[in-house]
Amino acid sequence: LQFQVKLQDQPLPTAIGEYKNHPLYALKRHLLKYQAIYPESAAVLGYCRGEAVYSRDCVHTLHSKDTWLKQARVVRIGEVPYKMVKGFSNQARKARLAEPANRDKEDLALFGRWQTEEYQPPIAVDGKVPRNEYGNVYLFLPCMLPIGCVQLRLPNLNRLARKLDIDCAQAITGFDFHGGYSHPVTDGYVVCEEYKEVLIAAWENEQAEIEKREKEKREKRALGNWKLLTKGLLIRERLKQRYSIKTEPSAPETEKGARCSSDEEGGPSSETAVGNVAISWPQNRQLEKKKEEQKTRKSKREKKGEAAQLFPFEKL
Repeated sequence: LQFQVKLQDQPLPTAIGEYKNHPLYALKRHLLKYQAIYPESAAVLGYCRGEAVYSRDCVHTLHSKDTWLKQARVVRIGEVPYKMVKGFSNQARKARLAEPANRDKEDLALFGRWQTEEYQPPIAVDGKVPRNEYGNVYLFLPCMLPIGCVQLRLPNLNRLARKLDIDCAQAITGFDFHGGYSHPVTDGYVVCEEYKEVLIAAWENEQAEIEKREKEKREKRALGNWKLLTKGLLIRERLKQRYSIKTEPSAPETEKGARCSSDEEGGPSSETAVGNVAISWPQNRQLEKKKEEQKTRKSKREKKGEAAQLFPFEKL
């Protein structure tokens, strides 16, 4: 406050550069793209090199219709744009490129706050949600919610409402600019008040069913894994029993002692080791079984019963 009083006591600056961003005075040449002097008949405080000096209180920020709508305000009917500037949206840029004559055309209309009024939300009639031209509801501020409607922040509510034949619209709460374009930001759905309880109950039931199906799916998968593990263990035991080395009956302790002394004196014999290795090979055991089968003939029923106990790779 003391700083402003001190500035007011000083005379008007004499250099044009001093008026830029000055807290008390402004020149039209220093106004930004979306700024303007209002009213047009604003009092002139003086002149600097032939240019009128205005009070900084007369400088106002202008916005387009869409920007004012984000602040829950609409331009009154019949208002004339206070200022026209060149728009830089993708739609305006493409329109200028399509027609070379309109490249320097100022196509964006700006309005001041004095030309707008508060947004009046529409009223829902017969269970139908009032929508905009894009089929959704602008809900930039809570006061923009249509009368007789509520906002439900439940995922996939539109799919459930379609099944129940209930009108439902997405709530647009803003726009996100990325990738060179503006993308709408949604936050829940707007439905009529009379369908609120029905939709919430149906959504909770659907979530319970989804959770139940997911639980059954997990249990089925776990049971399948356990079955696979047990089958593998059973196959492993069968293979061990079928191809395990047949241990000879243990000899008397006296023979064991004699063998140990003989082994210490002369070392292990290579013939016994080769014999044990030959017996341990499954192929050699299969050959022995074939020789035994040739000696003893079996009936077809016995052969069929034995074949049922074999693995696929053993039948080849």
